[in-house]
Amino acid sequence: MSRSVMISDLSWDEYERRLKDEGAIVLVPVGAVEQHGYHLPLGTDWMMASYMAQRAAKDVNGLVAAAVSYGYRSQIRTGGGGHRCGTISLDGETLINLVKNLLVEYAHDGAKKLAIIDGHFENRFYLDEACHLAIRDLHRDGIDNVKIVKLMYSERIHETTIEKIYKDKVFPGLDLEHAGVLETSLMLYCYPDHVDMAKIATEDLPNFPPYDIFPVDPDWVPTSGALSSGIGSSVEIGKLLTEEFVKSLGVSLNREFPS
Repeated sequence: MSRSVMISDLSWDEYERRLKDEGAIVLVPVGAVEQHGYHLPLGTDWMMASYMAQRAAKDVNGLVAAAVSYGYRSQIRTGGGGHRCGTISLDGETLINLVKNLLVEYAHDGAKKLAIIDGHFENRFYLDEACHLAIRDLHRDGIDNVKIVKLMYSERIHETTIEKIYKDKVFPGLDLEHAGVLETSLMLYCYPDHVDMAKIATEDLPNFPPYDIFPVDPDWVPTSGALSSGIGSSVEIGKLLTEEFVKSLGVSLNREFPS
């Protein structure tokens, strides 16, 4: 039997042994259930966060928790908004308390090294607060030897990588890369059976104003919900990005949790 990195695959005593005897890092993927155009699944964000966590775990003595699938609400200018069917979001307070609770529970299990792997841009500051409150609560419980690292799986993309991918085309920017070439290529490489390239829309890029309004105006967003076209995506681009992100995750986690 292969040595799984998924906590859900382990018996309780094997999980305990790997936490306490091997000092494993517990990686908690957090994503979202959010529309990603006509060609990508609603689970894209949590699926990618979980995939990256599992790949990184093999390089850093890690154990991967079940993904927190739901995230903070999609924003118009970065995720297309929450008005399309299937985008199921949490209030910020709910996400904070959910993730804080999980971090505290893992620490009480004996985990001293914790990492949140975020796959949804809008989660960022709510996960910051969850980490802060978890450390505060653990301190009150007399547990002061826990460290949490929080990062997006795509925290950085090298400029040379962007140049290789877009070549003579114009890079729309990360804010408009929702269901675009980068995300579509990642899914093609990591979850090819969940991508329908025939359904990629050919809409113009949205021309967002430099502000938000509430209630939101759905007409700001292209009909498909994608903020840029996935045309030009490929398995090769997905592999390039995946290997770069996995390596970056490993470097970051090994830096903060040296063996």
